[in-house]
Amino acid sequence: MILTDSESRACMAAWLRCSDEGAARSLVEAFYPFVASLIRRHIADSGCVEDLAQQTFVRCFAKASQWDASKPLEPWLARIAINQCRDYYRARRVRPELRWSDLTQGEQDALQATLTAAEPKPEALSDESRALMLRLLDTLSADDRMVLSLLHLEGRSTDEIAVLTGWSRTLVKVRAFRARRRLRAAFEQLEASHS
Repeated sequence: MILTDSESRACMAAWLRCSDEGAARSLVEAFYPFVASLIRRHIADSGCVEDLAQQTFVRCFAKASQWDASKPLEPWLARIAINQCRDYYRARRVRPELRWSDLTQGEQDALQATLTAAEPKPEALSDESRALMLRLLDTLSADDRMVLSLLHLEGRSTDEIAVLTGWSRTLVKVRAFRARRRLRAAFEQLEASHS
């Protein structure tokens, strides 16, 4: 089911007025693929995607009164989903250690190519490179992982990331710089363990 912007606003208004379950169901059916896809790009554990998508909608309906009806619903929902992903990683607080010996030759080559590119474009990443980047990103903090995923894997601008995360544009740039530095350090540590 695809809803126009005005239809999604009407459904949200119906939910706000009288907790209309039909309107809520329509919103979930319309936006579930978008939310699940967004979460899937940030969470390596595919088993958690459905749970996080459900939590996103629960939070959406619980916080519906905070939605600005003059703006489209999709960016607001995306921000909730992004925050669910951040909360997921914060709750785990476990960052796996990645060793060079864990990588296949193809992954090693993909990693070298990705990390030496000045600005890797999301569409230029092979499936192997993308999977490896997700494994490496898992070694970073939730915020570092989020900013690099949004910037390099999804190709979002710093302005878009600022809107999604609630950070200033400057903070997005600083976090991205520091996160890339930490990612490079993790890579160098991985490479040193190989030597």
